[in-house]
Amino acid sequence: MNVQINHLLGLAGQFIENSDLEKANQILGQALKLAPKNTEVFRLLGIVFALRGRLNQALEMFERSIRIEPNNWLSHNGRGNVLKELKQYGFALKSYDRSIALNPDYPGVYNNKGNLIYELGDYEASIHWYDKALFLQSSYADALHGKGNALKRLGLFLDALACYEEARKFKPKSGQMLSSSIGLKMQLCEWSDLKIQVEQLYELGVSSPEEIHPFNLLSIFDDPEFILKLTHQYMLSKHPSHDDLGPTTPRAGGAKIRIGYFSPDFRNHAVSFLIAGMIEAHTKSRFESIAFSMGLKGKSDDMRARLQSGFDEFIDISAKTDLEVAKLAREMNIDIAIDLGGLTQDARPSIFAYRTAPIQIGYIGYLGSLAAPYMDYIISDKTIIPKELQDAYSEKIIYLSSYQANDPKRKMADKIFSREELGLPSHGFIYCCFNNNYKITPSIVDSWALILKSVDESVIFLYAENPTVRNNLLKEFQARGVQGNRIIFAEHLPRDEYLARYQIADLFLDTSPYNAGTTASDALWAGLPVLTFTGKSFASRMGGSILNAIGLPELIAKSQNEYELIAIALGKDPKRMCMIKEKLAKNRLTTPLFDLKIFVKNLEAAYESIYARCLQQLVPEHIN
Repeated sequence: MNVQINHLLGLAGQFIENSDLEKANQILGQALKLAPKNTEVFRLLGIVFALRGRLNQALEMFERSIRIEPNNWLSHNGRGNVLKELKQYGFALKSYDRSIALNPDYPGVYNNKGNLIYELGDYEASIHWYDKALFLQSSYADALHGKGNALKRLGLFLDALACYEEARKFKPKSGQMLSSSIGLKMQLCEWSDLKIQVEQLYELGVSSPEEIHPFNLLSIFDDPEFILKLTHQYMLSKHPSHDDLGPTTPRAGGAKIRIGYFSPDFRNHAVSFLIAGMIEAHTKSRFESIAFSMGLKGKSDDMRARLQSGFDEFIDISAKTDLEVAKLAREMNIDIAIDLGGLTQDARPSIFAYRTAPIQIGYIGYLGSLAAPYMDYIISDKTIIPKELQDAYSEKIIYLSSYQANDPKRKMADKIFSREELGLPSHGFIYCCFNNNYKITPSIVDSWALILKSVDESVIFLYAENPTVRNNLLKEFQARGVQGNRIIFAEHLPRDEYLARYQIADLFLDTSPYNAGTTASDALWAGLPVLTFTGKSFASRMGGSILNAIGLPELIAKSQNEYELIAIALGKDPKRMCMIKEKLAKNRLTTPLFDLKIFVKNLEAAYESIYARCLQQLVPEHIN
């Protein structure tokens, strides 16, 4: 009997390792009939339930395993993992500590405890536990990866990159390890072997797409079909649909439509800078807006305070599980749920996997399809998603005249900066780009170097997140024949002064395939024209959308070569540049980009249209 049970347990373990949970469950069902009091059968069932997202059933299985064998340290570790996911952190820590007491030589439990401490936001302390795991097993790739994540959060980027690279030695075919490494290299503008790694990532995307975080693809691939495929597999693996709460039922018409906005970024953040005015402008007689904030509890700033006043209700869900949040949203009769985070940092897409509302929509935080069956719509416009690119999105499209919400209360300092105080030369054309560093690619620097070499005495004004980025960018420009004195770096400023500083520049040069978003509209608000070129992906067409919305289509190049030619021509023609600035000044408050009233009117009309379809039990369809 024992031989047969051990054989079945071995088979089940192999199926779990290969992610074939259905077969693992069948094998464990057979084992349970033969040995109804076997602690390992229940432990493995706990793993299967946990991997399927059935956390309460998983917890029950681990606890039954422990009741049979109280000293099963692996079951205590598994119980800790489930309790962590259930956000019962105190109990999870006790389970991990019990597992450690029973077997202090098991590296996995130290890694798991490190993950929990990391999730609580104590990144320094989490490193202590990752190091304990690595002391026992120096080749433990997951602990190296976790340590790298913590070091990255602490701003120790080079140390983090070293951890990612070390982890890859032990898991060379891990898409997760490789995409983390590439993501950080992009953030640091460290491109020494980037081309080779991107090719490897593409190959892994074909063979094991479920491990690759889609966000890391947006700044390196302009291929929406490929991104969709990888995102679909990733979501199936990490955020599958759950039917625990059953189907949703739309409320009968007549009452106000209740809109739930879900985000980890209700604070001084690019998303909130864009949507704050939109939230305040909702028609209170027809809509109720409820914020579900999943950011770290206790953090506050002026933007969070403004949003707390702007929403009808503001709920902190940081301590609740995904299932609890979905259940709460249903109890509150949320009609339409808006995911403002998608797959960005600290977002929680699994909340929507439980169906928070009859209608679920992705908007503005994540630039692409979530490729999940529970996401019904994505908000966009016809520049970003023309008809021929609709198949690259699993959602139906809500087409607005202009995709991007904007806040007319952007405050710009009265200060007039001089070139001298910003370290800029006294004369010459000033190109600038204050995009996040991960959006800058070797190809874009190729273009910028060509532009600078073609326009005498021109400079480029850039933002560098840290000295490593600054040094790497200088090195890259110098390798392309551009001297370092033509690359000027901007310091961090308060937001109102940051906006005012744009007025010193002549032309903003966009990046691709990940365009400027909030940064582009910031520049335009300050009176600085933006030059972009369009690709195929959502992120690579955003700049064109913004420029169309402000009536400057002449600044949307059809190719990178045309982008270079326009930039050079404008740099040599101050009269033409002046005419474009005058046109921007005229269009700023008369075109859709900054017309909040029209934007909200269109958005609310879309909400009412899709809600009416839902009440009629019609499936989602593209909405114009």
